[in-house]
Amino acid sequence: MTEISRRNTKSNDKTHRRIARPLVAAVVAAGLGALGAGGPAAAQSHGVAASAVSQTVLTAVPKAPAAGAQKVTIANFAFSPSTLTVSAGTTVTWTNTDSDTHTVTSTGSGPLASAPLNQGASYSYTFTTPGTYAYICSIHPFMQGTVVVQ
Repeated sequence: MTEISRRNTKSNDKTHRRIARPLVAAVVAAGLGALGAGGPAAAQSHGVAASAVSQTVLTAVPKAPAAGAQKVTIANFAFSPSTLTVSAGTTVTWTNTDSDTHTVTSTGSGPLASAPLNQGASYSYTFTTPGTYAYICSIHPFMQGTVVVQ
């Protein structure tokens, strides 16, 4: 092997190690995070930021119905999120960020019946009974949303 070949091989090995070490550390930290093991201290010992483990743990946990207070934004002629799953006893607040006026109105005989909401105005309702509550904007009926109460 010539001197130039030896230098090139040595250089390639260093490059591969520089790429592989952070990759291996991230995989190890992700595995620890998915198992709930170690936490931030373990992540730091593997050369990975603690936020990488925290983020993995958060995305690995199944999403439970929301409790307390939840928000729906009215923007660009849409409810966001368009479907919201909450626990019984949760108060949902709709806030209109559009320049047009909108409402939150149950389809059928449901309980939602806001006054017209100008820009910046909000409407709140506390869901006490499990079920699926479909609603629209009565001014713009193509705007639809659903609250699922568990």
